[in-house]
Amino acid sequence: MKNNILRNGVLGGVVVVFYFALLYSVGKETFLNPWLQWASMIFYLTFMYRAAKADCDLNGKSRDFRQILRTPFAVFILINLFYWMFYYGLHLYDLDLVRMELLAEKQTYQSMLDAGVGDPQQANQIREGLMELDKALENPVQPLGPVITRMAMGALGGFALSAGIAAILRSSD
Repeated sequence: MKNNILRNGVLGGVVVVFYFALLYSVGKETFLNPWLQWASMIFYLTFMYRAAKADCDLNGKSRDFRQILRTPFAVFILINLFYWMFYYGLHLYDLDLVRMELLAEKQTYQSMLDAGVGDPQQANQIREGLMELDKALENPVQPLGPVITRMAMGALGGFALSAGIAAILRSSD
């Protein structure tokens, strides 16, 4: 079982990193495109399903739901670890990516402010956010804390995907 998890997790991680390296080589705007970012979930799902299917073929589907859930979730965590290590390293290497992300966030905040939020307290929070972004743009760096936070939040989504895969496999004949 563990070899199955490791094999699919590492292979999936390598495929995801290769995908994002390819996007980066095409262009930074392509790398930061949210649609192409979300498209990587196809690779996650493929390797999670492969590992879970192999586990069910080996150990049966009539086990406890939590036992079936473990395999795709462990694969997700491995793939996600590869992705976030690549992401963090790339952002340390290329600070223009950090600057581009900060500028996009600033543009979003500014458009919200220009549209008129209606609530003066919320407008003040947006203005404070804009000031923080201006400070960050003076010396753009990629701190590790937000990367770890986003990786942990992604694990919640990975758990939901794993539960879906486990439910599909358990209910299939």
